[in-house]
Amino acid sequence: MKKLLFLLTILALLASCHKDEDPDNHKQKELFDRTVLVYISGENNLSYEISKELEEMRTGSQNLGNNALVIFVDDANKTQRPYVIRMNEGAATDTTFLESDNYSSDPALLRQILNYTSEHYTAREYGLVLWGHSSGWLLEDSVSTTRTTAARSPLKAYGVDTGTGDGYSANGKWMNMYTLNKTICEWGHLKFIFADCCQFQCVESAYELRHATDYIIASPAEVPAKGAPYNTITKALFDTSEQFYQTIVDCYFEQSFRINYYLDSWTSISYVARTPFSVVRTSELDQLAAATNTILHTFLPTADTAAWPDLSKAKLIYYRGNINDKLSSLMYDMNDVMLRYADTQSYSIWKQALDRAVIYKVNASTGWMTASQILPYVFGMDSYGQATEVILTDERYGGISMFVPQDRPKTWYEPYTSNGVKYDGYNASIKKTAWYYAARLSEFGW
Repeated sequence: MKKLLFLLTILALLASCHKDEDPDNHKQKELFDRTVLVYISGENNLSYEISKELEEMRTGSQNLGNNALVIFVDDANKTQRPYVIRMNEGAATDTTFLESDNYSSDPALLRQILNYTSEHYTAREYGLVLWGHSSGWLLEDSVSTTRTTAARSPLKAYGVDTGTGDGYSANGKWMNMYTLNKTICEWGHLKFIFADCCQFQCVESAYELRHATDYIIASPAEVPAKGAPYNTITKALFDTSEQFYQTIVDCYFEQSFRINYYLDSWTSISYVARTPFSVVRTSELDQLAAATNTILHTFLPTADTAAWPDLSKAKLIYYRGNINDKLSSLMYDMNDVMLRYADTQSYSIWKQALDRAVIYKVNASTGWMTASQILPYVFGMDSYGQATEVILTDERYGGISMFVPQDRPKTWYEPYTSNGVKYDGYNASIKKTAWYYAARLSEFGW
């Protein structure tokens, strides 16, 4: 039934559009104030959400002024090629189908869609919405490598595409952060990237994208499969105020869900989940990297005797990990790490650099969406659902994650094999990020 409703919705959308074989016929002669491209990488198990998202964008596209909302859609519909539409005044227009169904994680396709958008909807400034799956800076399979060599290539992080029209899987080819940055920079420059995907707001990804965009609006945690409430957020994407990013974040944060999180077959935690979000000003990231190196020198040994604190023994805020293996938790809240281990004076100086980079944040202090990854203590509960120490306080929450290398044998921090593929492990993978060199983490033996 869901598939039938999905197809009917798409057909209704396309019925209100016109297919134009000659894109120049609808090429805009005017200069828009802002054009926002929504890049929907949905040929995966999120495909069933796309029709609803498009309907929300249709609702939200009323009275956008001298702006253009452009949407690229790659879903799991095997009978329909990916297409680009403009949504305006509650209607989908200017539909253009691609000649073939290429991977949406292919940088060549992203470059093609960016070029098409800026050519046909030329504007004074541009925003990009990344819709789909993301794993932050972590290694995944890549469009540019085979599965057997994926472990040795860098940073597979966004936009998995199954390539088969499979709407039930999230296994496929990804785009790495280095490639995402390179593709955008070769095309031009963005006012903002709004990431409607999981765990995008990590300092490693933000630093990689510092030349591609002025602002990154994203969550350090998982986001709900249904994504942003585009019926309200669409207009916020074109807010012209200096704090436009705050409007976007606040619209997302208003969305809440009742979650029943099962600890085992008999015990569950019930809570109201919201999505933690933050905004990074990329021009401040070099200063944050320098400040991070300085503060780490106050509590870490140098390279000869390196010994990072064992974070598995500390109850810190973190955003990604395996609930069945406490030693594999990673993506710790950057602020919480420094607050715990640095002295008061050093932390105060570093915090100023963080606040200049992370210029706005909202804290989902009652909990957020998870895929059975986050341990109960993060939500202030023990394994039986009883209240314990409050973890998600405003003082501890920084709104951005950071990877901290760990000396943990027999975990994913060290080399490991999964499904017959050998991986270098997190401690080695972090060395492929630009952040690793900017913060000079090698000085601490990593």
